[in-house]
Amino acid sequence: MRGWDFELQRRDSGLWHMERPHFHEEYEILLPLTCGGSIFVDRQAWPLRRGFLILIDAAAPHRSFSSRSSGYSRYVLHFPRETLEAQGAAALAEHLENQSRCIALGREELERCLSLFAALEEDPAGVGGTAGLLQRRAAFLGILALACRVWGGEPVQPPQRGPADLAAQAAISYIRSHLDGPITLDALAAECFMSKSTLCHRFKEATGYSVGEYIIHCRVLRARSLLRCGASVQQAGEGAGFGDNAHFIRTFKRLTGLSPGQYAKSCRAAAAGRDSHV
Repeated sequence: MRGWDFELQRRDSGLWHMERPHFHEEYEILLPLTCGGSIFVDRQAWPLRRGFLILIDAAAPHRSFSSRSSGYSRYVLHFPRETLEAQGAAALAEHLENQSRCIALGREELERCLSLFAALEEDPAGVGGTAGLLQRRAAFLGILALACRVWGGEPVQPPQRGPADLAAQAAISYIRSHLDGPITLDALAAECFMSKSTLCHRFKEATGYSVGEYIIHCRVLRARSLLRCGASVQQAGEGAGFGDNAHFIRTFKRLTGLSPGQYAKSCRAAAAGRDSHV
């Protein structure tokens, strides 16, 4: 069946420190189960606190660290845009577009959220086959519904941002809106009203990536999205701003481990497998 692509992990760590930000093509919902530490998402920073629900946009660079010596526990849920659209939750994708958010849950909302994540964590094979599978799917839909309901609530305000964060915010916004064409450092620096050297320094300080690294990763993520939607290899490369098809193929394989053609084939096979269960 289409639209049930999601992955949930319950993670328990000791002292936790992510060395550098990472980003991925799926949306992420993070539910901290303990307090202590911070998460930096794209252009914002929030405390890691039990009772906070953190909704992270696809391709938003983020990293976290925990100051809690007794350990950091959390639920992490990933799902692609296609899943939201298939489940009639495209509005949540529109909310998340370039706008991650941290929301403080009320007591009843937190209890409901914990119950849903616990149900989603269950192994379908261990709770009754088809009944267990349907139970997990119902829990997933419940989490999406809760996220949609609380989106309109008052978001947790991030701390005051410094020069590096503000520079990265402006640069990231420009990069994301120009991925289908060439992006020069000159144009990016002019957009951010600072010298190229200052921009590069502040961008790396805020995100952990060089400007060039971030652009390349975003282009590959865009190409993956286009390939999943049925674009040819050449169309995906052009749509993601790669001027040379051979360079696109080399870069895509270096970062993903698959050629664009192999990735597209795997997506078609996965879709066929889902269709066979309709």
